[in-house]
Amino acid sequence: MIIPTRKQYGTVAGPHPRTVQVGMNILKDGGNAIDAAIAAAFVEGVVEPSQNGIAGYGGCMVIYLAERQEITTVDYNTVAPMASSDQMFPIKKADSPAGYYVPGRTNVHGPLSVGVPGVVAGLCLALQEFGRLPLDKILQPAIQSARYGFVPNRSNLNGITNNADRWKRDFPETARVYLKNNVPPKPNQKLTNPELARTLETIAADGAPAFYQGEIAQKIVNYIQETGGCLTLEDFHQYRAKIMEPYQIQYRDYQLSTPPLGAGGLTTLQMLRLIENYDLSQMPVAQRFHLLAEAMKTCWPVRLKRFGDPLFTGIDPSTELGDQFISDLKSNFENGLKSPQPGKIVAYEPISCTSHISTADINGNLVALTQTHGGGFGSMVTVPGTGLLLGHGIGRFDPRPRLANSIAPRKSPLHNMSPIIALKDGLPFATYGIPGGRTIANNQLNLTVNLIDLKMTMQEALDAPRLHSEGAEPIQIEDIDKSTLAEFQRLGHQTQHSSGIGGPGHGVVVADDPAIQSGGTDPRGQGHVMSS
Repeated sequence: MIIPTRKQYGTVAGPHPRTVQVGMNILKDGGNAIDAAIAAAFVEGVVEPSQNGIAGYGGCMVIYLAERQEITTVDYNTVAPMASSDQMFPIKKADSPAGYYVPGRTNVHGPLSVGVPGVVAGLCLALQEFGRLPLDKILQPAIQSARYGFVPNRSNLNGITNNADRWKRDFPETARVYLKNNVPPKPNQKLTNPELARTLETIAADGAPAFYQGEIAQKIVNYIQETGGCLTLEDFHQYRAKIMEPYQIQYRDYQLSTPPLGAGGLTTLQMLRLIENYDLSQMPVAQRFHLLAEAMKTCWPVRLKRFGDPLFTGIDPSTELGDQFISDLKSNFENGLKSPQPGKIVAYEPISCTSHISTADINGNLVALTQTHGGGFGSMVTVPGTGLLLGHGIGRFDPRPRLANSIAPRKSPLHNMSPIIALKDGLPFATYGIPGGRTIANNQLNLTVNLIDLKMTMQEALDAPRLHSEGAEPIQIEDIDKSTLAEFQRLGHQTQHSSGIGGPGHGVVVADDPAIQSGGTDPRGQGHVMSS
């Protein structure tokens, strides 16, 4: 067990040792938790190109500001180009879980899959509003990582290796940047990206406008249009990251906050509201998993049918989390507890690839930050002369027309990132989050129950077995003892074994004294925690 101890600077938890080391160095150099998270996120965008990048389609973060005693969020989700539409991709019927396909998956890979990248705007906005240190100092570690190199971890090395032949055929610029002499790097061999270093230096000197108003934007737009995409300079000029109020609920003695839609946390909060009247702390594991499985099966069809950009759908969180709507959901939920039904998948989506970082400083500031390319290596399009691998924001929309999450000009897609900050009796308690596509919202449910109901440490919460459903049986479930699995099945569930559901997640728990902290990192990945 990791025992909380007093820190001199704070704690950083994230998916890559260099990412975490940079965050800790920033704390030691006088930065706060926001500075540390932003510096770590820029480095993460260099050293884990499979998961995210500075031209990733977007992300979101929750921030607890200790001096103000308030929680805010920064939304930097992508938006679709003005020239996009819900008719831009042909839809063909298929005998598959989705029931359809887009020929060539052009909605996921290639120039048409690219929306306006949000990462630079979001990170710069958060730093400007809530950080202490200047942007050029924050960006130096990312610049150094790009120029002098980094060793890809197992996940990224496997991704490069698995995609090498396709890149050489379809995305030659990406092959040039990530392959060494036209072959994948060997284990422990460094990758450099000097063009990305120069791009980052331009941003360090001139801020986010250099990315959205200047030569960088022009290069991206020119290349996308030359290769068949529809982004324009006006799309870049109009893009803005946003500071927004979080979605919040009270769960037990804790206030939970997560970013607004398109983020996935609303679904986590709905599931928690469904189970809030049950005493999970006294339940056998099988009974608790039964409860969580039926909450997932109840809320996922709601998510996939109703949710989309609130500016287009009119979704109101006060309604979605209100007593009347939750009461309506409880009818299906309680019926499922009595007699589990097969359920169904409303909209199938196999893509997952994201990074999460949690930071805490000794003054009580907390950050939970999640950002992404989308699926592995995003659009797979790299822009010549920039080192920028672009995310596939359009791939996060449902390509079919007339749905809540269909494509429309200036619309943001529904995504799954769901960072959470928890307060206890108004004081900071925890920051946590996790990658993994549609497993994210469910894993945030798992982690919340582990931390709050079962009183686990952050590391114990991340170590514990997980389950997952997007609305249908069989329930994916990690290793549990045979008797518990048999009891879960006796309660009416079909099961499918999974060797790992989502991750790697990371988080930090703090005590009443915010300098007393303990972090955790997911055993399903190669993450790292550093405290000092």
